[in-house]
Amino acid sequence: MAESRRRNGRLAIELAVAAFTIAGLALGLCGIHVSRAEMDTKSRDDLARQVTVFGVIATPGSKTVDSKLANIKTQLDKLLPNHGFRLLDARSNRIVAGESVTCDLDNGYTVVTSVVRPMDENGKVQLRCELFQDQTRQFSTLVTTPLNQLFFCQRELRDGSQLLIGVGTRIGVGAR
Repeated sequence: MAESRRRNGRLAIELAVAAFTIAGLALGLCGIHVSRAEMDTKSRDDLARQVTVFGVIATPGSKTVDSKLANIKTQLDKLLPNHGFRLLDARSNRIVAGESVTCDLDNGYTVVTSVVRPMDENGKVQLRCELFQDQTRQFSTLVTTPLNQLFFCQRELRDGSQLLIGVGTRIGVGAR
């Protein structure tokens, strides 16, 4: 009978240890899951970029400048002196790598800009800017640029005017 009690006592201890171990493992796995979910959300937010894309027609010999372009008139004048500038469309969205912002321009033109790499070792963002006309790609370029710096892609049109595609990025803000 004493031996039976020892076996039962040992069995009870082993069951308690096993239950404690399983409970601890389950709790630990739940904690890891919650931590990973928070980290995934945080790292996704850290890698989001606010990407702004806009299209401008630059007409040689014109003096007219769209009032919506007043803040960047000096940059446009340096880029193409003796031109008038008209804003076609502008779009801005908070995106991560693999996502894009599409801007519809006149005459079947569309510009699509996507984040390729949200931050390289030099603190720059890598973007792919593509111009389509009637869904046929006209050109594609890969650009690496610092945050908060506007850059332009330029394309001469058949009528002698220039299509300027402006792109700027900054750290993503606000809700997606």
